[in-house]
Amino acid sequence: MNVTFDKKDALNGTIAVQVQSTDYMPSYDKKLKDYRKKANIPGFRPGAAPVGMIEKQVGTSLLLDEINTAASKGLYDFIRENKINMLGEPVLNQESLIEKIEKGIDYTFKFDLGVAPEFELNITKNDVFTKYSVSVDDAEVEEEITRMRKRFGKLEDVSIAEQDNDMVYLNLVELAEDNLPLEGGVKADNVPMLLSALKNDDAKALLTGISKGASSTVNIFTLFNHDEQEMSHALGVAKVGVADLNQTFSFEVVDIKRNFEGEINQELFDASYGPGNITSLEELKTKVKEDIKGFYTGQADHLLEHNMMDTIVAKHNVTLPDEFLKRWLMERYADKFNTDNIETAYLPEANYLKNHLVEEKIMAAQNINVEETDIRAAAIEYTKQMFGGYAMSGLNEDLINQLIEPSLKKEDYRSKMINAAVKTKVNAAVKELITIEEKEVGKDEFMKIVEEHNHSHHNH
Repeated sequence: MNVTFDKKDALNGTIAVQVQSTDYMPSYDKKLKDYRKKANIPGFRPGAAPVGMIEKQVGTSLLLDEINTAASKGLYDFIRENKINMLGEPVLNQESLIEKIEKGIDYTFKFDLGVAPEFELNITKNDVFTKYSVSVDDAEVEEEITRMRKRFGKLEDVSIAEQDNDMVYLNLVELAEDNLPLEGGVKADNVPMLLSALKNDDAKALLTGISKGASSTVNIFTLFNHDEQEMSHALGVAKVGVADLNQTFSFEVVDIKRNFEGEINQELFDASYGPGNITSLEELKTKVKEDIKGFYTGQADHLLEHNMMDTIVAKHNVTLPDEFLKRWLMERYADKFNTDNIETAYLPEANYLKNHLVEEKIMAAQNINVEETDIRAAAIEYTKQMFGGYAMSGLNEDLINQLIEPSLKKEDYRSKMINAAVKTKVNAAVKELITIEEKEVGKDEFMKIVEEHNHSHHNH
């Protein structure tokens, strides 16, 4: 087998693999004989059918498999032995298409490939970034305690729906044009409607002030804010059938419940932070303030890391074999990329790849390795973020480990956690190389900074 590499430029090249008959014929003959031994051909004892008959049945497919296997082996052996850092996967050149396949002759396959760019890492203390420290005032602490009281409050029956946090439970019946129940129409019982979630003014006015036992009619689409997914779930109708519903439904109010805020007492303290960890209002305020501060610290760190890596990647001006990568994406992922969308759909792929190449360069320069403990730490952090909020009552270390254990055995999840662990270690290494200046800001100013960053990032 003869393999050559024609490097067109710094980012593109073509590998030619000449597959000789001696590379595939021995294996082809062996597999043909093996197939003959097992073949059950009417009129012949097992293993006694003529070779020519066997070849007519399976020869072409066997030959194609062996030639492809030999070409693929030659290609990837060459890439590995010559340490070619390619991007994407090799794409078969159109010149290599074979119209007719025959045994005993040589074939040459040409594969185009994209090559990763070469660049020197340039990160120094002259790279200056801002990390924001967000001040937390008493008003924000009080707001969070109010949210806690609502979260751990109690639902109680009331006779009239008057407040935004009142939940009205309806029995709904689809009506025909004569305002009588539609034969075979939709019926749904105890459908909960939160007054604050009603976006249509007429629907909200209809249910506000209504009493238990009252009945009327309503436009079902305005009641559900024209949300077909929510209507499908609440009414037990397939989403594709929602549009066919008659718009007029009758309803009866079967229940009204109100969420009363919990009292500020030991029961609230225990529900929020576990039994006995908080014993007074002052301790609660202190803990809430710490949690809010911790939340903003995490957000500020996240913002710093985004700005840091975006700026560093842009600074290195990484160039890619764009045209090759677009072609590879359209061939490899034809369901996602096509000639109509490739120009816009390629941009996030290119940005991700540039980030990845810079991360790889940093890992090599800083001798960074990702261990199993790093992967588990990433999974734990990811699980905590999924639960959100400032406090995670009841979410102890044992419970988190129980949650992540089965997930880490799944390939997709594990791959995601490896990427997260890489990002964490790369970010930590970069922070040691740059200069970070702290700046204290208020909540509103910080949220505005985050919003501006997100807007520019999403429009990049």
